[in-house]
Amino acid sequence: MNNEIFKGLDFTWEEVDRAIQANKLLSFDLELSRICNLRCIYCYAESGERLPNEMSLREIEGVMEQCIDLGAQRMVVIGGGETLLYEHFFELVSFINSKRLPFVVFTNGVLITKKLAQKLYDNGVSLAIKLNSFNEDTQDFLAGSIKNTGKRIKEAIEHLLSVGYASKDGPQLACETIICKYNLHEIEDLYRWCRKNNILPYMEILTVQGNAKKHNLEVSVSQTFELFKKLQEMDKQEFSFEWPLTPPIVGQNCKRMFYNAYIVANGNVQPCAGVDINCGNIREKKLAEIIKNSSIFQNVRNIRNTIKGKCKTCDHSQICYGCRGTALHHTGDYLESDPTCWYD
Repeated sequence: MNNEIFKGLDFTWEEVDRAIQANKLLSFDLELSRICNLRCIYCYAESGERLPNEMSLREIEGVMEQCIDLGAQRMVVIGGGETLLYEHFFELVSFINSKRLPFVVFTNGVLITKKLAQKLYDNGVSLAIKLNSFNEDTQDFLAGSIKNTGKRIKEAIEHLLSVGYASKDGPQLACETIICKYNLHEIEDLYRWCRKNNILPYMEILTVQGNAKKHNLEVSVSQTFELFKKLQEMDKQEFSFEWPLTPPIVGQNCKRMFYNAYIVANGNVQPCAGVDINCGNIREKKLAEIIKNSSIFQNVRNIRNTIKGKCKTCDHSQICYGCRGTALHHTGDYLESDPTCWYD
């Protein structure tokens, strides 16, 4: 089992540096629609209803073609809303598979029945399913107080495991967890359960944007640091994994600023979900032009030189830049130091 979240995202630093120099991509995130059946109180996108003028399936396929032409080797279908509500979902999966492009789909899991789990497995769809708590009441609350969300997510995971997810040769399965004050006490148990079941634990510090601005969800820097240390020690002692102790994702460095693009459902382009600054629209300019000519893209792709404050002189600055989304939403400047980092 690879400690990276999904095969194909563990790019070497040599690959990363080449992509930076050539204004190329290695991966991209793609929203399908903002329509969603949950109202998560931490949702960065404030999803629920469709955006005006969302891209058509043909436009989405065209965006993918541009990303592939720019060197992308991996795709993350982030949804924006709930991916499995997208009416052309399996048409898109067929198109992705025709391009032989490795991909992962993020989903809240609520719609996954045994039949759908089998269809997803048969189509080679790797999944990251929402799991913020074993406690169904907590899960329901975090999902916007929508009843039975926790129950349905548990059932979805059972269906996925029963059809072969998390097996040695099948599509990969991850559980996506947002670390907040309502689930902090059970993160260690969630993490251990994922590891024991060959499920990849994708856990990250909450970014205070979107719906999260309306709720008091954050944990302190010291609490986050202690949690990361405990998980690091657990991985080392129990599962023989070793990883650097850096925010915002447990178990891995975020390198996405160097080589990624995030395409919103309406065609707007930004560096990632957290740095939600529109750098151009895919209907008006080619993606290559946006990446090359956007000062924001160029700044984040050269973040080692452009970063400010304590992050610039940190001993970990060559492998870590904190969370640029957190910097933006806490300070108003995506190049500022990450205020949630525990290093001085």
